[in-house]
Amino acid sequence: MRLLPLLLFVTACGGALADAKSDFKKGRYAEAKETLVRVEPESKSWDDAKRAEYALYRGLTHNALGDRAAASIWLKEAKALEDARPGTLSEDDQVRLRLGLEAVQPDSAAATP
Repeated sequence: MRLLPLLLFVTACGGALADAKSDFKKGRYAEAKETLVRVEPESKSWDDAKRAEYALYRGLTHNALGDRAAASIWLKEAKALEDARPGTLSEDDQVRLRLGLEAVQPDSAAATP
């Protein structure tokens, strides 16, 4: 009987992340952000792979909503997790991470005379 609450908790957490990813991919950024913000406390106890995925989509969502500062923080967290354990993110998510980081970096061309 003790296993059932744990199973429901794990399923709910994974389900919320999947829902947020789905909302993000459908362009429903506000809904994705709402879900990600809601599950943030639980996400801190997830394994590195789920935590990296969470941080990635949280960053991508913030960027899509125009908040580059918050996006940068979350994308850097996803990168740190991926760098610490290469292969933590899927190949597709590694590409998303690279593109997301490029999108939030200050434009270095503007600094050139």
